[in-house]
Amino acid sequence: MNRSQLASIAYAATAGLLLASLAWYVLNRDADRYFQIGLALALLGLAAAVLLDPPRVRRALSGRQARYGSNAALLTLAVVGILGVANYLAYNNPQSLDLTETKDFSLTPETLLILDQLQQPVQLIGFYTADSVDARDLSRALFEAYQRNSRGKISYEFVDPRANPIAADRYGVQRDASVVVAAGSASEVLSYPSEEELTGAILRLSNPEDRKVYFIVGHGERDLEAVDDSGYSELRQALEAKNYQVESLSPLSAGAIPQDALALVIAGPTVDLAPVEAKLIQEYLGQGGALVLLAEPTAALAGAQPLNPLGEYLEQEWGIALQDDLVLDLNSSLPLTAIAAEYGEHPITTRMRNVRSYFPSARSLRLVAIDNPVRTLTALVRTAANSWGEVDYAGLSEGGNLDFAEGEDVAGPLLLAAAAEDAETGARVVVVGDSDFAANVDFLGLGNGDLLVNSIDWAARQDKLISLTPKPAISRFVLPPSTRAIGGVFLITVVLIPAAVLATGTYVWWIRRKRG
Repeated sequence: MNRSQLASIAYAATAGLLLASLAWYVLNRDADRYFQIGLALALLGLAAAVLLDPPRVRRALSGRQARYGSNAALLTLAVVGILGVANYLAYNNPQSLDLTETKDFSLTPETLLILDQLQQPVQLIGFYTADSVDARDLSRALFEAYQRNSRGKISYEFVDPRANPIAADRYGVQRDASVVVAAGSASEVLSYPSEEELTGAILRLSNPEDRKVYFIVGHGERDLEAVDDSGYSELRQALEAKNYQVESLSPLSAGAIPQDALALVIAGPTVDLAPVEAKLIQEYLGQGGALVLLAEPTAALAGAQPLNPLGEYLEQEWGIALQDDLVLDLNSSLPLTAIAAEYGEHPITTRMRNVRSYFPSARSLRLVAIDNPVRTLTALVRTAANSWGEVDYAGLSEGGNLDFAEGEDVAGPLLLAAAAEDAETGARVVVVGDSDFAANVDFLGLGNGDLLVNSIDWAARQDKLISLTPKPAISRFVLPPSTRAIGGVFLITVVLIPAAVLATGTYVWWIRRKRG
């Protein structure tokens, strides 16, 4: 080969290396080592081509094509320069326009008002691993809307909790795809970064107040400090991450329920509450208080009969009865672990439609009609039909068969959790027939922890500090075109338009040939 042929090969290799490097960058979105090596080899190939055949370069730079090429290059540079300036101005002065009919990508007026009144900086920190990229991208659009409308008061960032576990531990983040709202030294962790959740957290942090939840002690309840499998330290950390103050309370020793108690939690007592304690709780609820009761089945308590004073009160006054049984669920691989097959329509469960929860060794509940029109009852969690409430504990302990006894056992589906509210006083009650489901070993399992934290939020009236303007839902239907319409589109786009272009080109060629 002569030098000119070698130069041609070098030019072709340069073009191939440039295309390969560009393709590699597009696929990986990273100017890594391979991209840099490809560019370097392309430059070496170009230099070799110029050195092998300098006359070709001189002709290209001095001929007619060079003059036309220089003009095209100047025009190209001018267009690129204009686009660069426009992009710079747009980047430094971002504007957005929501063209959707229902303003799906715009913040509600209530959120905009709160953002306009912000007095201190607020930071949104999204903790997303590589497994939650899609959720992170959805949150990014929401965060940008908050930042854009906050007059510089809101900023956001994303952190990978696997790469930076110290940051996750600092804020008490326990789940992937959680969002921390931080203002000053206070912060809250959100598992559902919706506009309503973010705005509520910003409002709470902007108006700090004591948010105390008291856990009743003295009756064998779960230990908030214990880190073993049966302890409740995971729940305590989750509540503190949401800016709650969690304290223990013995009504018998204190002699009263504190005035600052947003809610009381009784988590798995193994002995009865004293009558005086039950009376204090009744008076507290009568004044608009809130109670979350996690009641273990009698079978798990060695024959004890707990909660008689309080249980009778809840049945007679609130319509929630604790049944003396042990739930068996054949839909579960472990029959003594009941599975939530259905959630009721309630703020506690509205965001748990795609998340199951499970309850090891649970007792069932029963809703009772009460003569009180201002109190509403809601079934929160039910098992599937292939379950029942076993009454014969002795048979189970002696290795008996898991068979449903008609007329004795309670037929499924069974109620595992219920909520009640008094519209007049504002009192709220949540009862769950199990406390194991929220213990450390199972707190992070599926939706167990979410169910209990949501229950405490609702009982403490922290579920909705602000009501956002609902966005109207518009149903749209796509009607497929008729056969004639499809044929018309095909005729125009595939036949007529190409035929018109071909005829026009042929006519122009024929005219020029006649003149020439």
